[in-house]
Amino acid sequence: MPYRDTARPRVSHAATITSICRLTPRMVRVTAAAESLVGVQIRPAQDIELLLDDGDGPRVKRRYTVRRARPDVGEIDVDVLVHGRGPGSRWASTTRPGDVMEFVGPRGKLELRPADWHLFACDEAGLPAIAALIEAIGRQATTLVLAEIGCSSDRLPLMATSVRWLHRGQDPAGTPALLERQITGLCPPEGTGRAYLFGESRVVAGLRGLMPALGLAPEGVFAKGYWNRRP
Repeated sequence: MPYRDTARPRVSHAATITSICRLTPRMVRVTAAAESLVGVQIRPAQDIELLLDDGDGPRVKRRYTVRRARPDVGEIDVDVLVHGRGPGSRWASTTRPGDVMEFVGPRGKLELRPADWHLFACDEAGLPAIAALIEAIGRQATTLVLAEIGCSSDRLPLMATSVRWLHRGQDPAGTPALLERQITGLCPPEGTGRAYLFGESRVVAGLRGLMPALGLAPEGVFAKGYWNRRP
């Protein structure tokens, strides 16, 4: 299971979208294939940098986790959370099979190491990454998930040992209270642990400060901000 994901040269791809599937009312799975992806091994939670046209201005970039990869046929699945009116949400809502998807990658610095237990804390944007990581860990260790979501329709199947769905309700996304309360009250299992934090950038930074109380050293925590809440 252990691996180290080192930096790689930037590789560009132009993949053809083969299918679109709506997993939840707000999560869209885009499947795309390219000859340049044949034989490319993509590790769990690596991402791609999608290049999008945004009106008349320069192209914008959005990063998305590769949910699954099939290197034998050069195909990948990318799960996109549709929220707000940003370029990524517009793209996921309007793209169709046959369209070309240009991106750079895969890439990522996450290092998955053996441990007795793994804690995952995220909001909706982090669900594709933690799903991929949990599948990679399998039954080799205990996997605990704290997932903040808007409502029950945001839930996705997760193969974790334990999942707590934290319904935000009418509270705004990108605030720390729900996840902070759960982590502060958590009694971690015995043994060596690791934590993976995905979500709004400032929330993730704050959650990282709670990890020492769970017995986790800085090198045992991977934190990644996926988006920024506007003031």
